[in-house]
Amino acid sequence: MNGDWVRMDFGLGTFAGCDGQAFIGVVVDDRMISLAEATEKLGRREIAGAAVADLLHDDDRHFDEIARVAEEAVIGGLLETAEPLDTCRPLPPLGRMGKMLYAGANYSDHVRNMRRTFTPALDPAEAARPVASLRPYMFGKVSSPTGAYDDILLPPGLDRIDWEGELMVVIGAPGRHIRAEHARRHIAGYMTTNDVSCRDLTWRDDRPTLRSDFLAGKSFDSFAPMGPYVTPKRFVFDHSDLFIRTWVNGDLKQDGNTRDMTFGVEELIEYASRMMTLLPGDVIATGSPAGTGQERLEFLRPNDLVEVEVQGCGRMRNTAVAEVERIADGK
Repeated sequence: MNGDWVRMDFGLGTFAGCDGQAFIGVVVDDRMISLAEATEKLGRREIAGAAVADLLHDDDRHFDEIARVAEEAVIGGLLETAEPLDTCRPLPPLGRMGKMLYAGANYSDHVRNMRRTFTPALDPAEAARPVASLRPYMFGKVSSPTGAYDDILLPPGLDRIDWEGELMVVIGAPGRHIRAEHARRHIAGYMTTNDVSCRDLTWRDDRPTLRSDFLAGKSFDSFAPMGPYVTPKRFVFDHSDLFIRTWVNGDLKQDGNTRDMTFGVEELIEYASRMMTLLPGDVIATGSPAGTGQERLEFLRPNDLVEVEVQGCGRMRNTAVAEVERIADGK
C-alpha cells in the first residue's frame, strides 16, 4: 500500500435515490456523494461491487481507490455540491446482510440495573449456586435491518418497547475458530445500531423453565436500525474506547463507553466463530451500556425521537410510530 493515500476519514453506505433505487455512497464530513458519480466525474476507473459488503472484503483491493476518490472529491470541490447527510435516506449500509449476531448482558452496569427492574426472582437455592466461569452470551436477530432514519414500528397491543444503543462490528474476512489475538484481521468496519427490544415478550410466563424468548422480544420488523454508514476499521483507532450515547426526545438516556464491555470485540468474535464460520457481511452487535428504558421504567411512545451515536460511526435518528394492525382479507 502507498503510505500517503488518505487525507481524511470516510464512510461507506447504501442510500436510496429519488427513483427509489439503491446506490453506494461515500460519506465525508457529513456529506454524501454517489460512488459511481464520483468515479465518473473524476475520471477514475469504476469500482466494482454490487454492495458495500463487496467493497469491505479482506483483501483491501478497493480501499485505496475509494480513499483516492474521497480525497479528490474534496480537493476538486466535488464534495461542496454533495448532499448533506441529514437530507439523504440511508438504507441498511451493507446492502447485503449476512448473519446478525448480538451480545447480551455485556455491560455490568446494564445487567445490574436490569436485575432490579426486570429479571424474575430466582429460587433461593438457585441464586446461591456457584456461578461457572463466565462466557459471552449471544443471540441471533432475524428481523430485516432498517435504515438509520427509518421509523421504529410499535407493535399493536405491546407497550414496553425499549432502546439499546450499541456498537456493531462488520466482518470482512471469513473465518472459523478465530483466536482473539487475530480477530482484528477479520473486521471490516464498524456501525452504530439500536437493538430495539420488546420487553413485554422477552420473558415467557407460560414457559417458566425456559424463561426467555429472544425471537419474540427482539425480531419485530424495524427493530434493527443501523447506520447511517460503515466506518472502515482503519479510521477507528481503538474500538475498545468509543462513546455510545442515546437520546430520546433530546434527553440523554445512555452515556456509555466500549471500554466497559465485559467481553471485548475480539472475545466476541472468538466466541461466535467457535460455533459458525463468520462471513463477509456478518455483523456482531456488542451489547448495550446502562440507561435503557427498562432500567428507567420508561418506554417508547408514538412520535418519540430516538437518536443513537457511536463515536466515529455516525448518528441515527428514528421516530417511533404506532404500527397499524392489518387483518388479511384473503385478497
